Amino acid sequence: MKLSYRGVAYNNDQQDLEVAEGAILGKYRGVNWRCHTVREMPVPELNQTLRYRGAYYSQPVASVAVAQEKFPPLNAINTLTTATVLRETDRVHTSNLRQNLEHRLQVARSRGDQQLVRLLEAEFQQLAL
Repeated sequence: MKLSYRGVAYNNDQQDLEVAEGAILGKYRGVNWRCHTVREMPVPELNQTLRYRGAYYSQPVASVAVAQEKFPPLNAINTLTTATVLRETDRVHTSNLRQNLEHRLQVARSRGDQQLVRLLEAEFQQLAL
C-alpha cells in the first residue's frame, strides 16, 4: 500500500499475523471477551537503517534482545480468573483505605481534634467489619 506523511511517500509492508483465540476471560455488554494470542511473532530486521528527521541511525542488536526478554509472548502470560482478580482488587482497595484512614487519624491526633478522632475511629471500626 502506497502511503504518504507530510509529503514523504512510503510503502507499508504490513504483515498478516496468525492469531489464536484463547479462553473466555469475561463479558462486556453481554458479549464474551476472549484472549487473542499471536501464533508466531515476526522478528524485526536487525540490520535496518532508520531515519529520524533526516538523521540516519541503526537500532542496536542488544536492545531487541532485551525487549524480547522484558516482554514475554502473550501465550506465556498466565490468565487469571475473574474471582481471583476481584479478590486481589478488594484486598488492595481495603489496604489502601486502611492506610489512608490511619494517616488521617494521626493528623487528627496531632492537631488535638478529639471529635474528628472519634469519627475516624468509628469509621475504622466500620472498615474492620
